[in-house]
Amino acid sequence: MKKLGSRFRRLQWKLTWSYTWVAALSFLIIETLLLVLVMIALGFNPLQGDLQLFSNAVAPVIKDDIRPITRAHLRNQPVDTANLQADLEQILGNEPLTISSSPFEIEQFASVFVLDAQQNLLASTPQFAALPPDGRFFDPALLTGDDSLVNLISAAYSGDTSTEQPYTQTTSEALYLVFAEPLKDESGRLLGVEVAIIRTPTPATLLLLLLSVVVGGLIIFALSAASVGTIFGWRLAKGFSGRLAHLSQVSAAWGQGSFESQIQDNEIDEIGELGENLNRVAAELQTLLKDKEQMAVLEERDRMARELHDTLAQGVSGLVLQLEAVGHHLEEDEITESQTIVSDAKAQARAALRKARAVIDDLRTGTDLAPDFEKNIRRRVQEFSRTYNLACDLDVQLPSSLRLPPAVSLHARRALTEMLTNVARHAQATTVEVVIHLEGNSLLIEVVDDGVGFEVDTVGRPGHYGMLGLKERAQLTGGQFSIESTPQRGTAVRLLLPLEPVYE
Repeated sequence: MKKLGSRFRRLQWKLTWSYTWVAALSFLIIETLLLVLVMIALGFNPLQGDLQLFSNAVAPVIKDDIRPITRAHLRNQPVDTANLQADLEQILGNEPLTISSSPFEIEQFASVFVLDAQQNLLASTPQFAALPPDGRFFDPALLTGDDSLVNLISAAYSGDTSTEQPYTQTTSEALYLVFAEPLKDESGRLLGVEVAIIRTPTPATLLLLLLSVVVGGLIIFALSAASVGTIFGWRLAKGFSGRLAHLSQVSAAWGQGSFESQIQDNEIDEIGELGENLNRVAAELQTLLKDKEQMAVLEERDRMARELHDTLAQGVSGLVLQLEAVGHHLEEDEITESQTIVSDAKAQARAALRKARAVIDDLRTGTDLAPDFEKNIRRRVQEFSRTYNLACDLDVQLPSSLRLPPAVSLHARRALTEMLTNVARHAQATTVEVVIHLEGNSLLIEVVDDGVGFEVDTVGRPGHYGMLGLKERAQLTGGQFSIESTPQRGTAVRLLLPLEPVYE
């Protein structure tokens, strides 16, 4: 679950969700604004009872549904009032024999009265207790309790079209619209009058109805917009993520020192510009590395020259002088002196050869595998033990797959040589313990002897240049160097060389 959550926090999904929400909200805002503008253009305010809207739109629909049926019934004389009543109830969806106290207290949308040419009530739906039985004279005052509807009904019978319609009746519950329409046959003969009473929704009802329709449409459009935004955002984010992943892979290769790979991004945007800038930086870094390698080569040549001067050159120079001395003694027939000088020359030649081999070993530039490094260390320790007749205990614990960087390998070998040389020159020890292993991200080299020891605060004084060299080596590599020593109780020297292990 945690892995799934971390995946959804990736850039691709963040961009996808942002497109989804932006698209959905944008569509909602735009649709709402368009709806408001349309309502303003139509002059429609859902918070008010719009009589003209119902008069021009709703009422004709109601009357057009009823007019053909009532006209057909009125043509047949005598009128079948029972069938007319049933047809009206079916059209308006009322239950048969529904009776209400007043048409201005009804809950349904509309009610209808059908009068004959003599203003007798033929049918009504629903039926109202205040009205006379069917076939009796219809008195409009029975509906309102006053003469307010008399003029409307009279105008319908007289054919007066100047009477304003609809008539409005307001109650505490709702607003009612009353329409009176004369019904005539093809010859123009008056058949009767149809009276329709329509209950208009209250502003709250109308607003809820409008909201239900509008919100439903908005939700549908918003979901559609969200789907489109999700698809578009996912595809776009996938492209961005792929390009950024390419940047990450190439830059990771650069971090490993491989500059053969280049960022391939031809898009003209910020990511493309970043790729071009990184390519330029990589090229500059590669140039700097080459310059650094050249400088390192030059420095190594200088170091090689110094090493060769200190070993081979000086050794050969000494041998030349000794050979010249041998030649002089031979000319004087001084055989004994000549043999002594030759013996010293042999020892000096062997020492020079040994030093030359050590220099050659240190000149190896390849990265050491742990087994090769350990083999080199063991040879050095064995040679030291044999040369100085000291018991040496070597403890090397390194992963067999570990590769030591060239610089770390070189510093480690040279530091160990300096430590052992210091023991041979100053410690007067009988046993030496050498420990080499990994400590965190560093290579630990520790040499412990049972010699005479010394006061640690004397390091830096004449006779302790080897320790100063080790301290400088630690500073040069960013490592740590420490000495623990007590007079007559031996010395422990520790050097930590930082490294970043590279495993096969």
